[in-house]
This record gives sequence, structure tokens and C-alpha cells, in this order.
Amino acid sequence: MNHEQIAQAACDRALAALNIKNLRFRPMKRKNNRVNTRRGYVIGRTNLKTGLITIDIFTPKFRKPKKISSILRTLAHEAAHHQKPPYRQRHRGRIIARQHYPIFYRQVNRNILKLKKDKILSEYFNF
Repeated sequence: MNHEQIAQAACDRALAALNIKNLRFRPMKRKNNRVNTRRGYVIGRTNLKTGLITIDIFTPKFRKPKKISSILRTLAHEAAHHQKPPYRQRHRGRIIARQHYPIFYRQVNRNILKLKKDKILSEYFNF
């Protein structure tokens, strides 16, 4: 099995362990072989409407395979966006969208703990 298939299987198992039915995982495809990290680098993204989570499974500069535990942590973060969705709030006279807030990060930590308790996925977190 190549790295893409292992990551796909692990992420599908993780979404089942998190008990989220309507989410799908897809590895991020890059047009170039390298990424210009000076302009910013997107590790993962999610679409709240379609439920598609896209994560880059290779390192940005040299395009080496990332560790599965790193991919699973990113997946836990992106899944938390669906569990604790962003909301609009008034802040200093303006309306802002709160995407990352303390309750959101608590949900991310809960998701990572669920993944660590899973029998199959726990082997990726043991060092």
C-alpha cells in the first residue's frame, strides 16, 4: 500500500471513530511538486456545505510523506469545524466570524482523545 491509501484508510476509520456520518476525506492534490511556503501554506480545509475534508498528506517543501498521526490531528481539527461551527459575533463595533475559539479547541482535544482510544488508530499515536 502506498502512503495515499494508508492515509485514506486511517482517515476513514477516524471519521467512523468520531461518529460523524456526513463527512468525507480526500487527500489534497498539488499542481506543482513544491509549495511556495513564503506565501502561506494550507494544511487542510473543509467545506461546511458538502462535508468534504481535504488534507495535504505531504510536507510542503520536499513533498515527503507526513506521519499518519499528524494527518489524524489535522483531521480532528477539521472535523471540529463541523461539530462546533463558526458563528458571527459583535466585537468592538464590528461583526466578526469566530472560527477558532476556546470551546472549539476543547472539541479538537476531545476528538484527538477519541482517536487515541481507538484500537487500530492508537498505534499511530504511540511513539
